[in-house]
Amino acid sequence: MPEADAQPQKKEELLDSLTKGLALLRLFAQGTETLTMQEVAERLEVTRAAARRLLLTLEHNGYLSQNGRQFALTPRVMDLGYAYFASMSLPRLAMPHLKALAADCGETCSVGMLDGESVVLVAREEPSQLLRVDMAIGRRMPAYAHSLGRVLLAGLNDEARAAYLARAELRPLTPFTVRTRAALARTLEQVREDGYCTLVSELVDGFAGISVPLHDQAGKVVAGIGFSMVLGSRNAEQLRERYLAPLRAAAGRIEAVLRAR
Repeated sequence: MPEADAQPQKKEELLDSLTKGLALLRLFAQGTETLTMQEVAERLEVTRAAARRLLLTLEHNGYLSQNGRQFALTPRVMDLGYAYFASMSLPRLAMPHLKALAADCGETCSVGMLDGESVVLVAREEPSQLLRVDMAIGRRMPAYAHSLGRVLLAGLNDEARAAYLARAELRPLTPFTVRTRAALARTLEQVREDGYCTLVSELVDGFAGISVPLHDQAGKVVAGIGFSMVLGSRNAEQLRERYLAPLRAAAGRIEAVLRAR
């Protein structure tokens, strides 16, 4: 219980800029997908200069992305509270399907979203087995070297994908990691054409992944679902033959739930 002598906060003890920043995030929480600088100024009743500073500060810290005049939230808002983020619609709706997928196929499966140059895991499920893949919710991995990241990058429009390729730092994480922007561009084109990505030993030598995209009601790629596993004696073709059909079936069921909302 609050203390009996607790007093309301004095206005001079409050940080107005933080209050406005939180108010801006709440605008998006009300269901608004994108906002312009003018819309923020009007809704928060601040000047355009103040709205610009708020938007650019949140963008600089990774909580917003900008596309022309439009600003939108990024998955990094999960950093403000993993428990709340886990209750958001996509992870919550995907979990029953992840559980069934992990049980049926005996491999760790995850849902990831793109955040700048990283893929962020927003939901995961692992089977009951001794050997597990260390992939906690909230983990960030380089998008270019992960199968989830590649299906998300392949789902970007041409302008956004070109911008990513121009700024991406392709570090050789293993001897098999893609090394050049040209090679990555060709790979992403193939992933877009195929509708899935199989990746072997590029993030960690001896580990593999296979992923497919998740689309929203408008057909936009908003997330990916995939398996991560120890490769063992298998090759990429065997992974495709074993896991692609179950992944696509699970993705279809999740997309049907999203469309029905």
